Amino acid sequence: MRGLGRVITAALALALLGSLAGCSNPGRSSDAVDYLADIPFDRYLSEEEPPAGSVNILDFGAAADQSGEENAAAINAAIDQVSAAGGGTVLVPEGEFVSGTVVLKDNVELFVQGTLRSMDYDKNRESSAPLSGGFLYANGAKNITITGGGRIHGSGETFCDPPAVYAPYTSPDPFNLKSYILGFRDRIRFEKRNSGRVNLVQLENCENVSIHNIEFYQSAAWTCHILQSDQVDIHNLVINNNYHVANTDGIDIACSQDVTVRDCFIATGDDGLCIKADGGEPVRDILIEDCEVMSLANCFKIGTTVYQDVSDVTVRNCRFFLSGTAGGYAGISIQSDCGATVSDIAVENITMDHITAPFLIWLGDRNGETPGAVRNIRLANIQADGVDLPSAITGTIHEDQEYRVEQVKLENIRVRYRDCQEDLNIRKGGVGYASMSDYPEITRVSHRYIISHKLSFYWDLPVYGLFARHVDGLNVKGLEVIPRSSNTRPADNITDPEDRIDIQNCTISA
Repeated sequence: MRGLGRVITAALALALLGSLAGCSNPGRSSDAVDYLADIPFDRYLSEEEPPAGSVNILDFGAAADQSGEENAAAINAAIDQVSAAGGGTVLVPEGEFVSGTVVLKDNVELFVQGTLRSMDYDKNRESSAPLSGGFLYANGAKNITITGGGRIHGSGETFCDPPAVYAPYTSPDPFNLKSYILGFRDRIRFEKRNSGRVNLVQLENCENVSIHNIEFYQSAAWTCHILQSDQVDIHNLVINNNYHVANTDGIDIACSQDVTVRDCFIATGDDGLCIKADGGEPVRDILIEDCEVMSLANCFKIGTTVYQDVSDVTVRNCRFFLSGTAGGYAGISIQSDCGATVSDIAVENITMDHITAPFLIWLGDRNGETPGAVRNIRLANIQADGVDLPSAITGTIHEDQEYRVEQVKLENIRVRYRDCQEDLNIRKGGVGYASMSDYPEITRVSHRYIISHKLSFYWDLPVYGLFARHVDGLNVKGLEVIPRSSNTRPADNITDPEDRIDIQNCTISA
């Protein structure tokens, strides 16, 4: 019945979308404006019974009408007892239970049938035991599982200020880059000052982790952060966030090894599937497959803050899309920005629908870091419809030295633009380096920040298909981009060798 209830709620939200199109009340919240209306819960989640011998949190004093502090004490007591006894299942039954931080321990399965909800902003500020680490948190735990078919609720909206504009957003016609960016930024709900928000799930230094058959809902910050952990399996997870809440990455894999993410559905306001390397360990042996991702940033991203090497990453058989709104950056964003090497990355069999730009591959020097390397990248069998911006591959010049992206293969890539008029601003004298060295999202490939986004400069790339520079080894086989009917730009700067910008060993074939 829980799955049926979600479907009904989604249908009502979809029906409301048209009637709320003119709404501009920043104090309101509505599924029609902030949530994806048609998540296929039944495809990803199923009802199941808890294992025999499960320990019920009600037996430790938890109750639906109690405070977050009281329920957190009860749930953590149940977890401590089960872990101390060698392991087992802790059951959160039907109903909604508000709680503070829940700390997972060795050999414990947290089985959520109902809703486990974080304390909201007001309750957390008043609490004698405020949220810490994450809503669900573990450090150094082994053999832990989060499952049950229910919902983990982050109360995320309450930790944010209202947006400047509260109304659905569609891509402008004519398309203008700056107007486009300001339009979706005006709808973002940014964090309240000193809000006290935490990640929904924060797992650090853990081993043998399973997350499956569960919904993560309305995160206040990153939704599922896997940090310096090994042997992690995430499947049949639904992330259902308010897609206008800032910094709500879907799944962040940071400094971890041997991680599999499969058969997941992610709808969120920041990067959907994100690999970071901002701790003490490299990232390697990551497999992501058969996922659907809606993101108002990047659907799959390596970066930002890549201080350790990232290698052996495969992403395949995924759908990236936007529905009911406009905004975001790229379907695929592969970056080395802080001195490390990103290598041996394969992204294949991807469909994209109304994603702003297909891909960005970037080697840079953010914050003045000496560039590392980006090499051995393969993008294959990609179909992107309804895009608004071109793709880019770019190395950089740092302290008068050239740093090239190396060995990129593009195979069987088909792109079609959303058709409308264009209002372009192409920079005289070409794309400058300073404008590409700060925060390298695809919409800011040529951008200069001045005090605020409203005062900043945004320049369109001089091509509609693929812009490339500072590349050694670019193999393009089967790249087709269908522009807008109003297009006035050339397809790329690589077809004619005279147009290439410090590109070596470039081959192009049909």
